[in-house]
Amino acid sequence: MGGVGKTEIALQVAHIARTESAWFPGGVLFIDLSGYDPDRYLPAERALTSLLLSLGVAEEQVPVELQDRSRLYRSILAAYADEGQRVLVVIDNASAATQVKPLLPSDGTTVAIITSRNLLDIGARVHQIAPLDAIFAIDVLRSFLAISHGESDSRIDAELASAYELTGICGYLPLAIRICAAMLIDTPRRPISSLVASLKEGENLIDRLTREEEGVRAVFDLSYKRLTEPQKTLFGFISFAPGYDISTAAAACLIDAPIDATEELLIDISRAHLIEQGVQWGRWRLHDLVRRYALEVVADLPGQEEALTRVLNYYAERSHDASLALGGDFSSEMFASRDLALSWFDDEYGNLIFGVEVTSLEEGLMWFAAEVPHRLARYLDARRLYSEWRDMMTISLQLLQDGMHQDFEANAMNSLGMVYRELHQIEKSVEFHEKAVALAREIGDDEMLARHLNNAGNAFREARDLDRAFQAHSESAGLFSAFNDDLGFARATDNAASALRDLGHPSRALKMHEEAISIFRDSGAHGSEAVSLTHMGSTLHDLGRYEEAAVAHKRSAQLLFEQGRTAAAAKAFINLSNVLKESEDTEGAIAACQQSLRLSSANEDRFSEAEAYNQLGLLYLDSETSEQAIRNFNKGIEALLGFEDLMLSGYLWGNLGRAYGMMGEVSAAIESFSKAEQLFCRLNSIEDVLVVRQIVDFLSAAFHENPDGAEQ
Repeated sequence: MGGVGKTEIALQVAHIARTESAWFPGGVLFIDLSGYDPDRYLPAERALTSLLLSLGVAEEQVPVELQDRSRLYRSILAAYADEGQRVLVVIDNASAATQVKPLLPSDGTTVAIITSRNLLDIGARVHQIAPLDAIFAIDVLRSFLAISHGESDSRIDAELASAYELTGICGYLPLAIRICAAMLIDTPRRPISSLVASLKEGENLIDRLTREEEGVRAVFDLSYKRLTEPQKTLFGFISFAPGYDISTAAAACLIDAPIDATEELLIDISRAHLIEQGVQWGRWRLHDLVRRYALEVVADLPGQEEALTRVLNYYAERSHDASLALGGDFSSEMFASRDLALSWFDDEYGNLIFGVEVTSLEEGLMWFAAEVPHRLARYLDARRLYSEWRDMMTISLQLLQDGMHQDFEANAMNSLGMVYRELHQIEKSVEFHEKAVALAREIGDDEMLARHLNNAGNAFREARDLDRAFQAHSESAGLFSAFNDDLGFARATDNAASALRDLGHPSRALKMHEEAISIFRDSGAHGSEAVSLTHMGSTLHDLGRYEEAAVAHKRSAQLLFEQGRTAAAAKAFINLSNVLKESEDTEGAIAACQQSLRLSSANEDRFSEAEAYNQLGLLYLDSETSEQAIRNFNKGIEALLGFEDLMLSGYLWGNLGRAYGMMGEVSAAIESFSKAEQLFCRLNSIEDVLVVRQIVDFLSAAFHENPDGAEQ
């Protein structure tokens, strides 16, 4: 890319090689071919004449033909090398292989450094120069100011944040940084923040980054003019595609061309260093300043609106198919597995988010901002990006509350209910699910109503409104059955069974679990089968059938882990730990709990970590190793810092109180139980409040009767 500092690096390398080593005692030959400037372009014939003159050849002895000039030039370099006077040749700004090949040494000893904005087919080792990183960019800016003003210029240290912002505006491009440094050198009393504000407020940053005859636009112009018309069109259209980078497939949609033809165009543009190849093949990005430049040059190109519509449709359709694959529907040829769908979302997530944010501001494109968040929901759930999920659905809901898209509005409410449940904000979850169900009834869409009722039931169960949860799941199952959706029926039935178990009817619940699992197996829905197995394991646990429960939980955890659903697998291991604890297999219970903790930590799932720490604490408490129990309870409490009031926090404080009590540390026990009581009060869990209050009263009485002996 122009302005990235190729010439400067070549000159610095040459200087070091010449002055700090004995590698090139014959000196350095430098020639600027001006390959990108049509007015100063230096063909190989003229370049060889200049080089031969520098090597001491008289002008009248310079051969006429190119081949003869090249042969003489190479023989002189070889003679220098044979005499121990090897020369370093620096060939700057070459634009084509034909321009530089006659200038290359051929003796196998003499070395040449060639700089170019294009990848040249000359059989040389390639070193691609990237823009600076943020820290080094500051060092470069500091060095420019120090050269002119010495150490007396302290503006960078005084305004470090502004200096970082300035180099960021420059895209960390050395040319742009040098131009800004010159502006600061001209005005030694000008604060860096003033220059930053000026550049941000100006209408045309590219033109502002100009200094005398040197400017960012001029550098980019030289590369852009060498592109063909199809290359210019693709380059320009990429500039307004949503996101940080673009895939070859998405770029093909921009110009409505086959993927293989688009790939060739992208390779050609990247050879001109106007687009960068991504970390993985098939992805491309524009430097920030190049994108600004491209947005300007594309202004007069026809077909922009159609190109943007095509690429947005591509993202909407692909995200729809990928979302179906995450749900187990592999009917799309693009996504034959869940992993392929996850990988596509991983690559495109940032572009989809950016697309939603941009299109939400354009009335004609709001359909994208309204629809795509729903396509992202399963991905955000799988990657546990719950805050992002909430924010996306909030944007979507705000756009949809015009009464014109009630189906999407109901789906947005349902999705927000789901994400607030994952964020353990159950009251909000219930509120959104109630609204989603009500709107689905109003619309009269029974398929939508069935889905929303099933999800609402999960929220009601979390809120311990078990009768309502069972009713919601049962109605959902009935609706799914009415339109022959076997998998929907099985999922709702499995959830109804879990609610029924919690209501104290595990035998009836077990039959419902078994029916659901049978349907999942017959349908090949192994993901749903895995979840249902751990639900059934909990029901078997309640029935005292511990061995069967352990088998179900182990199978569930194995299936979930194989499917990459490690968050769900972590919960299955916790359930397994509970069963093994009841079976008095403490060692196995601890091992299962530690496996759950490892998975939760890898997922950065603090709530599940807290569950695992709580379970470990209880296991150590039963083993009468109170100190280890206290450590784990405290880790669980720490994991939940920042969450809203949770029942789990109350249980952790209560269990910590038990551990302190067993150690005879009564005051610490009272303090812990008191915190548990406060949490249960705020959560309106009256039964838990009464239990904890009785314990606190008992301990307080014991402590006051014998304050000296209360703690051992």
